[in-house]
Amino acid sequence: MRLSYWAILLLAFGLFLWLLSRRKRKSSGLPEGEFLYTDSSYWQRLPKPLYDPELELVGKPDYVIKQEKGSVVPVELKSGNAPTYPWDSHIMQLAAYCRLVEGYYGRRPPYGIIQYQNKSFTIPYTDKLESQLLSVIDEMRMVERTQIAQRSHQQASRCRGCGFSQICDQSLV
Repeated sequence: MRLSYWAILLLAFGLFLWLLSRRKRKSSGLPEGEFLYTDSSYWQRLPKPLYDPELELVGKPDYVIKQEKGSVVPVELKSGNAPTYPWDSHIMQLAAYCRLVEGYYGRRPPYGIIQYQNKSFTIPYTDKLESQLLSVIDEMRMVERTQIAQRSHQQASRCRGCGFSQICDQSLV
């Protein structure tokens, strides 16, 4: 009798923990599925960045989740509260991750998710969004070839964190 009591208690506790983890997962805004990629050393060694040789595009989405039906979905986490609608730069970053995920996993994501602290947005990865991404990349490459970027701030702390501070002739540090 005593052994069955402990077995039932242990089973109830396990069920409670399972329900608690499902509730946490649901409140996180992440879709159901298997984590294929995480840009976190918490769950795995830090992965290599994804790379698209055609566009010479490199990136590390926060998560890539494989859903039950086989689709793969990139998720980008943002630390602040959500705006009314995601910033264009956040949407372009997510579109770049969709492109990278498609190349790496061989499956076109139907959408990506931008998860803010208090809200998430599902952004469909359409042909139109991919075309916008390609246009932005083309424009950036053209500017890179023809113009010298100008510093657009007066904050030394931003210069200290910049990857170009050692070679920048406009550095504040």
